Amino acid sequence: MVTEKTLPRLIILTPIVTILAFAIAMIYLVATSQYKNFQRESTQLEAEYIDRQKQLLKEENEKIHAYINYHRNLYADQDPDEVKERIIDWMESVRYGLNGYIWVHDTSHNLIAHPFRQESIGNNDTNNTDATGALIFQQFINAATQNPRGDFVEYYWARPDFGAPAKKIGFLKLEPHYGWVIGTGVYVDDIYAAIEAKKNLMEAQTDAYVRIILLTALALTAVFGLISYILSRTMLATIETYKTQVAQNEQSLKELNATLSERIESALEEAKTKDKALLHQSRLAQMGEMLSLIAHQWRQPLTEVLGIFMELETAAKFGKADKEYIENEAKEGDKLVRYMSKTIDDFRDFFKPEHAKTVFSIKSACEEALSLARPSLRHERIHVSLLVNKDSTVLGYPLAFAQVVLNLLLNAKDALMQQSPKNPTIQVKIWAAGDFAFVEVIDNGGGINMDVYPKIFDPYVSTKKSAGTGLGLYMAKMIIEQHLGGEISASTSNEGATFLIKVPYER
Repeated sequence: MVTEKTLPRLIILTPIVTILAFAIAMIYLVATSQYKNFQRESTQLEAEYIDRQKQLLKEENEKIHAYINYHRNLYADQDPDEVKERIIDWMESVRYGLNGYIWVHDTSHNLIAHPFRQESIGNNDTNNTDATGALIFQQFINAATQNPRGDFVEYYWARPDFGAPAKKIGFLKLEPHYGWVIGTGVYVDDIYAAIEAKKNLMEAQTDAYVRIILLTALALTAVFGLISYILSRTMLATIETYKTQVAQNEQSLKELNATLSERIESALEEAKTKDKALLHQSRLAQMGEMLSLIAHQWRQPLTEVLGIFMELETAAKFGKADKEYIENEAKEGDKLVRYMSKTIDDFRDFFKPEHAKTVFSIKSACEEALSLARPSLRHERIHVSLLVNKDSTVLGYPLAFAQVVLNLLLNAKDALMQQSPKNPTIQVKIWAAGDFAFVEVIDNGGGINMDVYPKIFDPYVSTKKSAGTGLGLYMAKMIIEQHLGGEISASTSNEGATFLIKVPYER
């Protein structure tokens, strides 16, 4: 179990043990790999070296044949027996490698040339054997005569220096003009001596590599041990600092718990006050919008009422204001006043609080919002269109939903007035997909400022240059999400802004 007392030792020993274990594993893996490679390369080296020695034997033998042909052609006009004697003397003088020499038999097994068997020159070696009892001279002749390109034969023969039999590889090839079987050979132990020297070099390199890894691991262990010790002391000091801070924080928490209930109540009251302030500001903003819309609704009838008064005044001046004329004008004025009164009732009902959810038509709610906004939009020469792909019924507050659509329409109007595009347009599209109804409000007012776009639905964030409270979209989001269980989102482009309302509909 790790405790405060064992932690420093754990910090120091963990990296050291880890590094040592890693070093041991690495040394084992590297050493195993290196020695396997060494064995594989040794076997390959041995095979390659023997092949190379055989090739050298063959090349030396070919040189002898080339020399014989050249010498015979060069002295073709001389006595053939003298030429043969000179060639034999030259072959017996040739040496190659450590103990390499040339010997020659004819096809009847008679010894023609041998630098170390001068006493046997001319003797027949048909029944002579090597150290193992093999009739090697018959093998020599058979190998050369049966294979015109020459062939290799392994046998045991005494060394020229100390006479002990040793394994030897010979290459025998027939010289057809003289009928000579020319042999070149190499002692296998000479080959293995060279191979052993190379193996020793490879083994020394492998041992050096392992030692380097071991020393590196030990050095790293020492370095990391020192670093671990320093870190442990630093961590202990840090732990002590944290303990002091924790004790202080614990005391602060105790003090906080004593007054937590009062603080929570105070925070709740403050939040309620802020919510009330937001609602109040939103209502004030709605009242301002309502008054603006009423003003647009009343502008035309007020103009007509003023015209009636002007006609009555003119008729009175010229003595034409008889009873019938006055009654007709009064009827027209009464009709206009009733229209204006109805406008007040429509707006009052539109902004009247709703207490119960009802099932309502998305299309009807949008048309209600459009009917209130259209005079204001028409006054600003803004073309508005309603495109219904599929109407849906929704459970919720129809007037609240209409207020959201109205707010989006008025925001679009303000954007179009700020940007003044050539053909200001607002489109309201209604459709359904899956279990949801969708309302999309699209304008060509140049889009939303990217500085404002990420927080467009936050309170007190407004894109209007003046007179914007920044509460309209915030309240719209609250109504759609909390009262209708839907979502509202915005997207923007260089052409304009798009607001999308998504609410679940009733089947």
